[in-house]
Amino acid sequence: MKLNHLVLLGALMTGSGACLAHKDRIITVSAQGAMADIPAEFGPARLEVVFAAPGGKPPVGAVTLWLGGHMTVLPACIVALLPSRQMAHLSATASWYHDENGSLPYYLGIKFAAPKANAERQIEEHVSMLFNLRTARLISIDKVMVDPRAGSEHSSRLQLEQRCSPLQLDAVFDPATAFNAR
Repeated sequence: MKLNHLVLLGALMTGSGACLAHKDRIITVSAQGAMADIPAEFGPARLEVVFAAPGGKPPVGAVTLWLGGHMTVLPACIVALLPSRQMAHLSATASWYHDENGSLPYYLGIKFAAPKANAERQIEEHVSMLFNLRTARLISIDKVMVDPRAGSEHSSRLQLEQRCSPLQLDAVFDPATAFNAR
């Protein structure tokens, strides 16, 4: 009987980890850029995106993120890489309940999606950015290609050091993050 209890206890202890697995929280971004789902500790949170006129290039003219008393203005060398043409093409997630003692601070993820998939290949693409929730500084930025037919996703670092000056990158990247894009 005691052996059965030990086996049950062991199963419960090892199986409960799946229940505690980390999952990002979906953040609603209003048409005006407000993110009311971000806790007051990090807010108020707002994302201001200036879009080009229809057909204009680049599609995005400016991006400013406010988290509490912190503000980050993305330089033109980064903004030029963003494919979205309207707020409806943006989505956000965040996490503020994981262990920050690891390598990842509390963060806000923002995805700038292209307006439509590549018609010939049905490839969806977006630029994904992670920001530190405490500082509003950029942690990482990637270009992501998704092929829904193949069920695959490929992420690649953008070669920002070839597009932006060190001064521009230092102004927006979180220096405390070990795996930032620099």
